Amino acid sequence: MPGAEVSQAKQQLKVIIDAYLSESDVDRVLTACDYADIAHDGVTRKSGEPYILHPIAVSCILAHMRLDAETLMSALLHDVIEDTEFSKEDITEKFGKTVAELVDGVTKLSHSSDKEYNKAASFRKILQATLQDPRVIIIKLADRYHNMTTLEALRPDKRARIAQETIDIFVPMARIVGMNEMADNLEHLCYQNLDLDMFDNIQEALRQTKPKRCEYQSIWEKNLNDLLKNHDIEGRIKKKNNNIELLRHFVKNDINLQELTHSHAFEIILQSIADCDRLADILRENFKVLHYVDHIRRPLPGGNQSLMMRLKGENTTLSLTIQTELMRKAARFGVVLGENAPQACRSAIQASMQNLNFLVDGSCAKTTFNDFLDYLHQEKIWVYTPQGHLHELPQGATAVDFAYSASLFLGNHAVGSKINGEAKPLSTPLLNGQVIEIITDVLATPNPDWLSFINTQKARRALQNILREQDIDEQRLVGEQALNRALKLFNRSIKDLTDNDWNDLLTWRHAESKEHLYEQIAVGDLLPQLVANHLFVQDQIIEEHTSNRLIQGTEGVDVKYAHCCNPVLDDPIMGHLSRRGLIVHRIRCHNLLHEQQLHPENIMPLHWTSEDVDDVSFNAYLSIDMDMNDEQISELIYQCRKAKVGVEMVRAYEAKTYVNVVVNDRNQIAKIIRDLRMLFGFPRITRLSLPVNMPESSIAS
Repeated sequence: MPGAEVSQAKQQLKVIIDAYLSESDVDRVLTACDYADIAHDGVTRKSGEPYILHPIAVSCILAHMRLDAETLMSALLHDVIEDTEFSKEDITEKFGKTVAELVDGVTKLSHSSDKEYNKAASFRKILQATLQDPRVIIIKLADRYHNMTTLEALRPDKRARIAQETIDIFVPMARIVGMNEMADNLEHLCYQNLDLDMFDNIQEALRQTKPKRCEYQSIWEKNLNDLLKNHDIEGRIKKKNNNIELLRHFVKNDINLQELTHSHAFEIILQSIADCDRLADILRENFKVLHYVDHIRRPLPGGNQSLMMRLKGENTTLSLTIQTELMRKAARFGVVLGENAPQACRSAIQASMQNLNFLVDGSCAKTTFNDFLDYLHQEKIWVYTPQGHLHELPQGATAVDFAYSASLFLGNHAVGSKINGEAKPLSTPLLNGQVIEIITDVLATPNPDWLSFINTQKARRALQNILREQDIDEQRLVGEQALNRALKLFNRSIKDLTDNDWNDLLTWRHAESKEHLYEQIAVGDLLPQLVANHLFVQDQIIEEHTSNRLIQGTEGVDVKYAHCCNPVLDDPIMGHLSRRGLIVHRIRCHNLLHEQQLHPENIMPLHWTSEDVDDVSFNAYLSIDMDMNDEQISELIYQCRKAKVGVEMVRAYEAKTYVNVVVNDRNQIAKIIRDLRMLFGFPRITRLSLPVNMPESSIAS
């Protein structure tokens, strides 16, 4: 009976909160529960169960984390404003302003018939509310988690859509605020609903190998316990359920199925940081260490602190997480711990929240949402101040980006930097884990040339604001000098520009005069390097599919795609300004990184157009870790053609199969890799930057 089911759920909630809340707080929570029950009376979920069971379940999830009464009350009421006749004012009157604000923070907006706009506006609202009170995102994540556990009643396509949204937004958001246990659980449910066949295949492989894996785990566990005992180190060893990690590696194609089943993980929880360091030294002496990184002094985003080690055994590898009890708790719950979290954890979460604050500051809803998605999924690096404070930056960021990330004062008065104690130019691209110190002079002012190599919106916006405050005559002088420096790449100067050159530039930029063009350069609306390239690119032959319509802000510039890394639509990219035009590279291209070290002024961030483009094609090169026979190669070609992926070449060489495919975008590459892995028993498939040189006799098809 529904009534009995609801009564049982309420009683379960009461049992959980009786264990840690005061009697008065328990009464407040149960009153909110009754209020929500009345508000949702008669409403059922898709499964047919009373709707009130959902908010009670969300509140129970949070109660298990020992959240405060106001958070639990808000969780119980979280759908009241959105789905019932009760208003925010009603909740304020009954339960107070704080609870009403929390409930309002997680309430979706539906003011427009445009569903995409409503979605974007709702997420922007959640972000803004989270910045005011982090409990908003805690409630939202618990809400999403319970929804993910109850998707069976929905159509498969809707389940997949919700799972994709969850893995795109809520999983990375949970990691930003340090709620990694929640993120892991959500991620597991996403894989299950996105690709059930693949999920079931991996689970079956893990089931089949479980006896052998348990045997190896027991050996490792005994060795580790003996090590602690023999060296008088107090602590405990916990087998880590690394199925989530294995799934993640497998889905991302970082590892093949055989390697998955030979990987094990343990957590070692010790009493102090000194014990953690001591154990790491002992492990180095007794085992072959494949990987070691200290995240105690250099915490990860979300505030995760531990020593991470990977050890090599006779038949298996072992991943170890070594940390104190408080560090372990902080890594699981993050922002939930509030002031009880370690300082490093709070500092790391604050760094990420500052980035989010910048995203919602002054932008429209759709812009905020798109920027938010970009931020969640862009390649990131983590660098530190000499005091150990973490700063999160996009890959390719420079010392100037770090300066503005740290503070407006550092950015506006920076004159140099020290990277790991060594003096470096402000244009130096940063690498993960470096310690950065900014050298300042209070009389120094920002240099407009920085615009050619900064890589964060925060730094660009701050710099442009300063430049726009300059006197108009000073702006024109600054713009003229910047263009003159850019022309040096072509052994030219402004004096060499003809009247035809100027007419060309003014028409291209819709500028009224030279002075207007200089102003555009001075305030960062136009990069002087693009002006120089527009005029003096030596090779004006446009290669196949090099249309600049694919790249934002490159109108009038010759755009080519680098053959050293072969970028495709939607790859993370950067541009190299050269005498041959603007060369588009994948962001991790070795040639690009080398050029960035030598001439950072010639490197610029790029973004693909947001418009739908379906009439372009790109070459991509795949390496499959298996030696295919003729029948398998035929199956491969058939699978590619079925997925509307062209096949130009298949070659077998040295126990691998190499495939040259023609695709529209990055997503099509990811899909064909998934399809081929399923077809051939989950081998590792790697996307190569270049085709592999091999004898012509190796051509298989």
